[in-house]
Amino acid sequence: AEGKRQAAEDYDSEILEITEDDAAWVLGKGGRTKLKIARVSKCDIELLEEGPKLEFTGTSKQRRRAMKYVRCVIAQRTGAVVVTDEDTADSCTVQKIPQEAVGFVTGKGGNFLRTLEDEYGTIMCFAEREGVELREDEMELLIFGDRAGRRGAQLSVLGVVETKVPGYFTDRWHKNGATFESKSDLTGDWGTATMELNQDELSYAIGSQGKTRKKLAKSSGCIVQYVGSIVFMSGTKRQRERAKEYLKMLLQQLEGPTWVEVRDRDDATSLEIPSDCVGYVTGRSRETLSMVEEQFGTLMFFMDKGGKEKEKESETLAIFGPLRARRGAELMIMSAVERKLHGYYTESLRDKKTNTKGFDTDRMTMEPEDLAYALGKEGSTRQKLAIASNAILQFVGEMAFIAGDAGERQRCRDYLGWLLEQKESKINVDTSNRSDITEVEIDEDGVRYLLSSTGIPEMRRIEQECGTFCCMAQPEDGPARLLVCGHEEGGVYSETGRLKAERLLKRLLTKRHYDDGWGGGGGRWQ
Repeated sequence: AEGKRQAAEDYDSEILEITEDDAAWVLGKGGRTKLKIARVSKCDIELLEEGPKLEFTGTSKQRRRAMKYVRCVIAQRTGAVVVTDEDTADSCTVQKIPQEAVGFVTGKGGNFLRTLEDEYGTIMCFAEREGVELREDEMELLIFGDRAGRRGAQLSVLGVVETKVPGYFTDRWHKNGATFESKSDLTGDWGTATMELNQDELSYAIGSQGKTRKKLAKSSGCIVQYVGSIVFMSGTKRQRERAKEYLKMLLQQLEGPTWVEVRDRDDATSLEIPSDCVGYVTGRSRETLSMVEEQFGTLMFFMDKGGKEKEKESETLAIFGPLRARRGAELMIMSAVERKLHGYYTESLRDKKTNTKGFDTDRMTMEPEDLAYALGKEGSTRQKLAIASNAILQFVGEMAFIAGDAGERQRCRDYLGWLLEQKESKINVDTSNRSDITEVEIDEDGVRYLLSSTGIPEMRRIEQECGTFCCMAQPEDGPARLLVCGHEEGGVYSETGRLKAERLLKRLLTKRHYDDGWGGGGGRWQ
């Protein structure tokens, strides 16, 4: 409570005057640079037209970080970035890079660094530190952000350098076990575990386009990166233990069948798959399982105790990862099986609405017509409702499974209900006590446009871009209201959220053209 009170008292705004050229540089293409700085610093940043000026709103630490990142970005436009010890003392990793690998690390037009910034939520730049002399064959790369983000970006850079200059980092690891980690980050049980792999193990552990490495990282919650033949695993003690165990499970599959007892584990789920559906669930060259793993951040494989056994009716699929991820993957696999064997999982199930406040799953049987409508083309409507509500929504046979905490499950039920209700008639929604709906004013012409063959695709594009669900509420005695629904409010210029959707909708309605190209009214949202 004391911390929150201090944060509230510390919350304020500051103004920084900049040039028009600097403003364009800080804004970046499509406003991406400004959004990135705001995300990393956790500070709200607005570009004011008069001046131009930048307005920073947040705690003193957030404002200080945001202004520091802005100065670094601006300095890159005109020449070298110069920082002080004070600049690097707060949430910053300094990594020496050999001169011959600097261009390789930077990438064409800075693309590689920008990619790492987006992936790990960091700000990165080469810089000079006041009072620090470097060897002529080295430069220093600064990485700003939270501990996990900085470590992920740093290890990615180490891996790239090692490709360009073999042995640059791995020789030091072989010599003294160096993990290249800042002492200031080694607090709590955070640390790094390492393993050396042979070439066959390395190729298998990296996977096509690094997908196996990524699923190891997501399922364990640990940062996993390969520097030469050394795998670095950074995170809490539990994350490191899981990453090592999952990696060993994967490598065991090179030798033959694997069996893991999952009954008493809190990081694993087992699911029985009918034997004649195993190939369908796995997909060619494991494509289907890999797609599910990638979507939910899980590690999955079929388990076998080995030995000679009679022909089995089913095989056991093990799913490893966080609870929410495991449930999402499990339901997707169940859905696939039910398409081949209708009723395999749902035949004995009944509708269920739980009262659990935490994570749980509701079930509801749907009419085939409603299910097809709620699924949408290639599952697009189902995905839209799931993203907007922040719940897991999956159709298994003729039953809808809704997983999440109490608020997420109820939101998903509401959105699904409104979607189906508006299919048949006008709907009326009481928004007075809801924090997940933004109303957009709209006139009759706007309603006709958005329900036209021209307007509906534009609406769907905005929903997808912003992670929202939109519906038209029209009470009998009042004007129509366009409701933008979603768990994330965001900001006007955030990457996703209701406020961004509201801005894009208003712009769409302002620019609409009233002509025969509308294709008439009478459409409906899906």
